[in-house]
Amino acid sequence: MHLAPSEEQQLLRDTFAGLFTTESSPERVRAAESSGFDPGLWKQLVEVGAFGIRVPESLGGAAASLLDAVLLAEQVGRHLATGPILEGIVACSALASLDQDDAHGALESAIEGNRVLSLALRAADGSPQIIPGGSIANAVVALDGEELVLLEREAAPDAVGAANLGANALAYWNPAGDDATRRRVLATGPAATQAFQRAREEWRLLMAAALGGLGHRAIEIGAAYASERIQFDRPIATFQAIAHPLADSITAIEGGQLVVWRAVQAIGEGSPNAGALIATAFAWAAQNVPEATRRALHTHGGYGLSLEYDIQLFHRRAKTWALLAGDPRDAYLDASDRRFLGAEVALPDAGEVTIDFGFGDKAEAFRKTVRQFFDAHPASEETRANLHSFEGHDPEFHRTMAREGLLFASWPPEYGGQNRDPYESSALAEELEHAGRTNYTIATTRLVCETLMEFGSEELKREVLPRVAAGEVIISLGYTEPASGSDVAAAQTRAVRDGDQWRINGQKMFTSGADIGDYVFLLTRSNPDVRKHQGLTMFLVPLDSPGLEIQPIYTLSGERTNATYYSDVLLDDRYRVGEVDSGWSVVGYALHLEHGAGATGGKGEMETMIRAVVDWARERERDGRPALEDPRLREDLGVVSALADVTECLSLRGLWCGVEGQPDRGEGAMASTFKKGALVQVGARLMDATAPESVLSRGAPGAIDEGALEFGYRLGTALAIYGGTSEILKSIVAQAALGMPRSRS
Repeated sequence: MHLAPSEEQQLLRDTFAGLFTTESSPERVRAAESSGFDPGLWKQLVEVGAFGIRVPESLGGAAASLLDAVLLAEQVGRHLATGPILEGIVACSALASLDQDDAHGALESAIEGNRVLSLALRAADGSPQIIPGGSIANAVVALDGEELVLLEREAAPDAVGAANLGANALAYWNPAGDDATRRRVLATGPAATQAFQRAREEWRLLMAAALGGLGHRAIEIGAAYASERIQFDRPIATFQAIAHPLADSITAIEGGQLVVWRAVQAIGEGSPNAGALIATAFAWAAQNVPEATRRALHTHGGYGLSLEYDIQLFHRRAKTWALLAGDPRDAYLDASDRRFLGAEVALPDAGEVTIDFGFGDKAEAFRKTVRQFFDAHPASEETRANLHSFEGHDPEFHRTMAREGLLFASWPPEYGGQNRDPYESSALAEELEHAGRTNYTIATTRLVCETLMEFGSEELKREVLPRVAAGEVIISLGYTEPASGSDVAAAQTRAVRDGDQWRINGQKMFTSGADIGDYVFLLTRSNPDVRKHQGLTMFLVPLDSPGLEIQPIYTLSGERTNATYYSDVLLDDRYRVGEVDSGWSVVGYALHLEHGAGATGGKGEMETMIRAVVDWARERERDGRPALEDPRLREDLGVVSALADVTECLSLRGLWCGVEGQPDRGEGAMASTFKKGALVQVGARLMDATAPESVLSRGAPGAIDEGALEFGYRLGTALAIYGGTSEILKSIVAQAALGMPRSRS
C-alpha cells in the first residue's frame, strides 16, 4: 500500500502550487472576473507545458500520467485558477489520441499557446450548448451524433460571455456548426464516440480533483477565521456547532479526493469497477464541495457575504464548476449503471500508477490461506446471524483459531501469534467478516492485552496472556458509567487502597461481553481530590469476583450488553495496570488502539445492505419493468455505493498512515466518524428506496434478504454510538486536521 505522491509528483505539485500562488492570487482572480479569463496566467501555463501534460512526447507533450494531471487539477481548484484549464488539458489529450493531421495541427497550436482550446462536456442534442471558456476559446472539441468534430472560430479579444454565478468564460456553441464556425470532422462512428467518452471521463476525474482542492482550501479558510473570531469571550471555533460541520466537510472532501486516486489505480489495473469509480468521484465532489463552501462561508457570518472576503469566490465557483456538465446526479446514475447493469464506457489511459490501495502480494497470499481455513470451518446460521454482536462468539472456533495462530496473528509467536504485519492482519479481519464470524470478542480482548503488554506487570502478563493466546480468555471493556457516557474521564467508580488490595464500588454501563467474559478492563477513580484526568487507575478485574454483579441490557440492534455493579469488590494489587492515579495514560493508549482498529474496516456492513437491495431489485418490478431500472432507485444505489467507497478509502488511508508513521492529522478519527454517519445514511436511504418491504424483519414473508436491510438500519443507529459518539471524533478531526482549538470544553 502506498498513498502518497512520488518525489517527482510532489515536485510537480509544488511547482504548480507556486505558479498559481503568484499568477492566480485572489486579486488576480477578482481582476479576471469580468471576462472569465486571465491571459497572463494562460501564458504562464503554456510556458510550463501544462496543456501538453497528457500529450505524448512525440507530439510535443510531457507524456505525464493521469495522476500527475490530477495533482495539477487539485492546485487549479485550490487557487480558483481562471479559464478553461482542465477542458484545455483534456481536449489536447483527446486530439493527441487521434491519428489525424487536422487534430495534430490544432493540438500543436494549443500547446504553443496560439489558440485557446476547450471541450464540449455533453454529446450534442441538436441545439447549442454552454461551453466552458466558450467566450474566449478559438476551438472546441465536441461530439455531434457519431462525429467527433473540431469547431473553430475567431474569438473577439474583448468577447463577453454569458453572465453566470462563477464569473466563468461561458458561451453557447453549436456542435452542428453555424455561420461563424468552421466545423472539421476528426473521427466518426465508434472511434468518435469512444474518443469523446475517454475525454469526458478524464474531465470528470480532473474536475473532481479540482473541486476537492477548492473545497479543501475553503474549509481551511473557514477554520482559520473561526479560530480567530472572538464571540461570547472565546473563539467561535470552540463551539461544536461551528467546528463539527467543518470537520464533516473536510472528511468528506478528503474521502472524495481519495476516491479520485482510487479511480486512477483502477483504470491502470483495468478493473471492471474503474468506470463506476470515475462517475462516483465526480458526483461526490459535485455534491459535497458546494456544501463545504457554504459551510465555510456561513462560518464567517455576515462577513462571508461581503465581496471583500475571499470565501464568496470559492462558494460561487464551486457550484458553477459542479454544474458545467449538467445535473451531477446523472453521474450517480452512471455509477449505478456501471456497477449493477454492466454498462461500459471508454476510459482514459492512466499511464504510470504510483499509488496503491492494496494490501500487497504478501497479504493477499496470506488471505488465500486464511480463506481456506475459514472454508474448512464454516459458521452456522446462528453464528452468522450474530456477526455484529458478542452473541456470535463460538468458543470452540475461538480456540481453533488460537491453535492455528490466527486469533491474534500480529502478535509474536511467544504470545501465540505469527508476527503478521498490519496489512496481513487487515486481510485476516476482512476474511473473518466474510466468513460470518464476529470480531467483537477478538477486538476487545486484543486491545486490552496490547495495552497490558505496554503497562501491565510481568506477573499479570504471565497470568493472563498465555491463556488469552490459547483462546481461553475473553476480556470486556469497563469504561462507561451511567452519568459519564463518552466523557470517560468523569468516571466515579471508586477504588480505595486497602493494604495489598483495592476495594472497588460503583457501576458501569454497556459492558458488552461481560456475561461470557473472564475479565473486565476497569477504569476507576482512585483520587477524587485532583483534576479528573489525574485521579484515575486501571485494573483488570476477574468477572467472577465476589461482589460483582452482571445484569443484561438488550439493545435496538438485537445485541445484549450489560450493566455491571461493583459492591466492595476486593482486588489484589497485582491486577492494577499502570501506575496509581495514572490511568488516563493507560486508557488513552487503549482508546488510540480502538480508534485505529476502527480505521481498517467499515465497508462490509454497507455492502451487505447494498447487495440485498440489488438482489431484491433484480427480481421485483416497478411500473411493469425491473425495479433495478427505476432511475430513483439507481440514483440511490449510486449514492450509497459512494458512501461505501469513501468509507473504504478513508479506512485504508487510516491504516496506511498508522503503518507508515505519518503525522497524525486525525485520519483514524475521520475514518471512524465517517463510517458511523455513512452507515446511518445507507440504511435510511435504502429503507426508503425499497419501502414498504424494507420494514419487514427476519422471518416475515417478503422480507428483503431475510430482514438484512431492516437489521442494517438498526445496526447503523447503534454503531454511530458504540466506541464513543461521533461528536467526540468530530472534535478530534477539527483539532487535528484543521488546527482548530478544543471544542469540548
